[in-house]
Amino acid sequence: MLMKTFQRFRRDEGGNPAMVFGFAVVPFLLAAGVAVDYGRGVVAKHELQVALDSAVLAAGSLRSVDEQERKDLGKAFFEANFDPAEYNMTVPSDLISINNNVVAADETVTVKTWFMQLANLLPGASQSNHDMEVKTNATALVPQVGKAEISLVLDYSGSMGGDLNGVAKYITMRDAAKDLISTITAGAEVPADIQYSLVPFSYGVKAELMRNHMTDPSYAKLSGTSRVESCLSGRKENATLDTEPEDGKRHRWQQDDLWYDIGPENKDRTDRCGAMLPLRTLTSNTTQLNADLDAWLPNGGTHISSGFQFGWHTISPNTVFDGGVTYDKVNHPDPEQRVLKAIVLLTDGAQTAPAYRENGDGQDNEETSDPTWPLNDTNGEANLEDLCANAKTAGVVVVTVAFDLDDADTINRLDTCASPKDAGNPSGAKFSYKADSITELQTAFDEIGNVLAEMVYLSD
Repeated sequence: MLMKTFQRFRRDEGGNPAMVFGFAVVPFLLAAGVAVDYGRGVVAKHELQVALDSAVLAAGSLRSVDEQERKDLGKAFFEANFDPAEYNMTVPSDLISINNNVVAADETVTVKTWFMQLANLLPGASQSNHDMEVKTNATALVPQVGKAEISLVLDYSGSMGGDLNGVAKYITMRDAAKDLISTITAGAEVPADIQYSLVPFSYGVKAELMRNHMTDPSYAKLSGTSRVESCLSGRKENATLDTEPEDGKRHRWQQDDLWYDIGPENKDRTDRCGAMLPLRTLTSNTTQLNADLDAWLPNGGTHISSGFQFGWHTISPNTVFDGGVTYDKVNHPDPEQRVLKAIVLLTDGAQTAPAYRENGDGQDNEETSDPTWPLNDTNGEANLEDLCANAKTAGVVVVTVAFDLDDADTINRLDTCASPKDAGNPSGAKFSYKADSITELQTAFDEIGNVLAEMVYLSD
């Protein structure tokens, strides 16, 4: 009887599932516990990263403070954003380091684990040490004493008076330009170090030039160094350079107080010049700049290359406007002397104004009329391409904005005209923007303002 009972017990499998489950649940619970340990490590790394980011940003945020003050400020921000006691650590006195205008910090914390100790998961770890080390780092640039000469070359042709999203396009452009000026100037320790020129262009540009840089409407040379306000388009010689005019007529700008409404094929010339206001040479007076933007109104055709040429002259060190610093300041090794030169060009249309293109014969033809000098808008397009290339070679950052523009050739030309965002990768992304709405233009100018501000204040 006893034997039969034992044999029956030995053959009974009724409790096997419970035993199998009992054995199997242990590794599942252990795996879940290990995940908790890893989660605690992830949280610790995030907290450490946030604290280090705030520390280096704080240390690098101020100007006119010494290195130790930066380090002390960074350490204080780290301690305010991270609880070292939770990880049984002491914040080192040398948490922040500063080298070549770069603020850096790196730190390691130890996260106690429980389930990892049971699973012995850490490779190479001894039986007495199954804690997790979490490491991270952060860097930031020390802001420089920023200096800049920025020319805003803005299309004020008649089409800019048209509506886009219920608002006149020139109004949208005006407001975006004001915001850009405000964004860049806001970071200036010395506001006078950030200067802007404003160059409104339509069929040409109105400017005050020295008399010996111009000819009169009949192509007779003027003399003297007094400045005269005149409406001007292009010049025949050196039309794609920022050199100051030589004595010959070809090198000078011709006064033209009556502009063609559309082009030379339109025989009815209209006084478009009288309605234009002159360009503003370099100034840090933002009140004056805003007043200019408020006063300007669109009229006439579109001479993009003339606008760009005068914009470049306003930041050039030549004597046309006597404004810009010498080009050796553009990439000066001393950040205190470095100056950003930039041109922001916006247009909503193709080149419609005719232009001259130098023929390269090197001669100075004193004739009033010269059949070898064709006057057409194709010349203006070619001039713009050369102007952009030459300005970039001189160290000028060129930014272009195609605003509500549907001419594919002009869009491509503006893209080619723009500087690369990464100077080391000329074929990469460009400072070229396409905006077809109010929001897109505001977004583009916001980005341009922020990018130029970084170049001014955070260049290494």
